[in-house]
This record gives sequence, structure tokens and C-alpha cells, in this order.
Amino acid sequence: MKENEKVIMNVMLKEKNTLQNLLKSFKNIEKFQRDPLNNLHKIKQGVVKIEKALEQSKLDEFVKEEIKQHTDSIKSKIPKWEDELKKAFGQKLEIELKKVGFELRGYYPLLKVSFYTFEVDFENFKVLIWYGPQQEKIEVCELVHEEIIRKLKIIHNKIVRRQFNDNAFLSKVYQAYKNFVYRQNKKLGDQIPILDALFEFAFLIQDRKFKANPTKNNYKEYGRVFFSHDLYRLKERKVENKELSLVTAARAYTERKSDFLWIPSNEKGGGNYISHIKFREVEL
Repeated sequence: MKENEKVIMNVMLKEKNTLQNLLKSFKNIEKFQRDPLNNLHKIKQGVVKIEKALEQSKLDEFVKEEIKQHTDSIKSKIPKWEDELKKAFGQKLEIELKKVGFELRGYYPLLKVSFYTFEVDFENFKVLIWYGPQQEKIEVCELVHEEIIRKLKIIHNKIVRRQFNDNAFLSKVYQAYKNFVYRQNKKLGDQIPILDALFEFAFLIQDRKFKANPTKNNYKEYGRVFFSHDLYRLKERKVENKELSLVTAARAYTERKSDFLWIPSNEKGGGNYISHIKFREVEL
């Protein structure tokens, strides 16, 4: 085959692929428009594909213009669909959450549910689930009510239904505190960074298997979220004539995530930023 013939064949094949993509996108959009609210992101993706295909196509300009006008008519409906989706999504989510014992609060893009924040992204059809006011990213899921609630229940149960004993937890926190104090040549009663306390605590709760072979598979997971929630639900604060105090973070300690920990104060999203802990002596 001559070189010019190869060029012509390549152009024809490319145009064939472009036309097939255009046809596929139009068919999909036609189908998605039957339920535009649940398929809005797919409609928008389809429009983008059509516009890109038109740019690459060598179709007659008259045909291109006809396709463009049809595409523009679909695009003109999108703002209305977006408004309807936002209203319908929030209403249904509130109803479905209430069925499983959760109360929905807040406004787009940030909705509040118990200890969690839903960062709603309609543009990309997804929801980011955070612990606290966008403190710890826990999960990303599609903008689908059933999927959001399913993952929320899993997350919530994992956090709040862990076995917990006030005295055992407090004793370990106190031991973690003392380990850090002694290693840093500090005195009992001095405050220490809360995340250093977390590091010491996480090591103390590991079993013999991890200490004999400290690999990832042997590590007992315990991070910021667990420590935050355990400090929230801790009722007993006194151990060995010492009382645990949480030190509210000054502004200088809230600039970096590594300097503070958010701890809830209630189950409606309230909480405090804590930078240090200390154990102060109390009278019997």
C-alpha cells in the first residue's frame, strides 16, 4: 500500500471511530434522560465526550452545527436538573438516615451526621465522609443514598462499638504519658503533645505477637479517630491520685494536623481541638 493510501485509510478509520463514539454518546444520553436526576453525572460526561468528538471530527460543518445545537439543548437543561437533584437528594437522605437513627444537619456542600461530615460533590457524583469537621477522611462513596448509609453504618459501628473499659483505657493513657515524660526528662504534671501520647498508647496496646515480630500484619490498628472517640467517651479521669486534663489548642497549634486532635464534645458534631494532655495531682 502506498504511503498516501495509508494516510487516507488512517483518516477514514479515525473518522469511523469518532462517529461511533458520537453515536454511542447520543444513545446513552437519550437513555439517561429518562431518569436525569440519578444519571446527571453520566449525562454531563456524555456531553463532554460529544463536544470532544466534534472537535476531532471532519464532518461537514452543517452536520456539526446540527449536532452542536442538539447538544446545547441538553446542556441547557442541566442547571434545572442540578437544582432538582440537590433538593431531592437532601430530602431523601434525611428520611433514610432517620430510619437508621441518624439526624442530618447542615447545608451543602457540608452536611453533618453525628460525629461525621459529608462533603457532597455533585459535580463528580461523590461524597467524602469525614470524622469531625473535615478532620479525618474516612471514606469516599458514590452519591447514592443506599451506598452512603451502608458505609456510614460500617464506619460508625467500627468506631463506637469497639470494646471499651474506662479504667483500662485511662491506665494505658497514663502509662503512655509517663513513658514520654521520663524519656524527655520532664516531670509528672507537665503537659505533653497529644499525638505523642497517641504514639506511646498505640504501642502499649499491641500484643506479644506484634512485639515479637513488629510487622504490618501483626499490628493492631489504632489511630487518630479511635483515640479521639475513646477520649470523648471516657468518663473516669482519675488514676493513682492524678487527673487527666486535655489542653485546648492555641491558634499556633491548629495550623498543622500533626499538632492537634479534634475530640467530640457531643454526638451532634460539637468538639474541641486539643494539642496537649497532662496528668495533674489531685487531693483525695
